[in-house]
Amino acid sequence: MKLDRGFYSRDTRTVARELLGKILVHDVDGMLFKGKIVETEAYLGIDDKAAHSYGGRRTKRVESMYARPGTAYVYIIYGMYNCL
Repeated sequence: MKLDRGFYSRDTRTVARELLGKILVHDVDGMLFKGKIVETEAYLGIDDKAAHSYGGRRTKRVESMYARPGTAYVYIIYGMYNCL
């Protein structure tokens, strides 16, 4: 089942909980890549000191955090892993 944007337009903590167990699917030229979500984190925006957007910080890196709900934020951690 594909999640619509309305799924993401809710309380951050609720969305994080309900994403657990969902399957991400990416189609590349007819080849499907799938992965199960086994861990989530819920950051609460500009007031959350742990969030990359804390204090209203806006850079090219975090701009997707200010986009409409359901927009992916992907960043590199430890210089080698992509986090979604």
